[in-house]
Amino acid sequence: MKCTNHPEIEAEGMCAYCGKPFCKDCLVEVKGRMYCKADLGNVLDEAKQSSAAASSVPTINITNTNDNANTNNNANVNAGFAPFVGPRKSKTVALILCILGFFGIAGIHRMYVGKVGSGVLHFFTYGICVLGTIFDLISILSGGFRDSYGMPLV
Repeated sequence: MKCTNHPEIEAEGMCAYCGKPFCKDCLVEVKGRMYCKADLGNVLDEAKQSSAAASSVPTINITNTNDNANTNNNANVNAGFAPFVGPRKSKTVALILCILGFFGIAGIHRMYVGKVGSGVLHFFTYGICVLGTIFDLISILSGGFRDSYGMPLV
């Protein structure tokens, strides 16, 4: 096979860009690949373009249209009416009634604060086997026991 540029000289290799045979004087090695001198400029231009595209920073457009206006569309069905809360229950009275639960009157402290259903349950199960009464006693002493309206005892 003869060189494309010099037909009298035997070709030493092929251009990796155009694929034509060339002699050793017409080929240039770049990173282990052979290119003809005519196509070397094209190869370098393509390499510059690909490196510029890889290193370019994308443009980010941020459009913030939030006006931070909070609206509450919930209609209050009880508008103007506060829920009925009975008289506040005494912590001391509830504590005494809870202690009486250990002597056979279990659940009376719960009925006193308005929790009638669980009071009846405590009454018939002897304070749910005394464990419920112990729990309520600790809860009353620590201030965590609430009446049927969720209000703390005073």
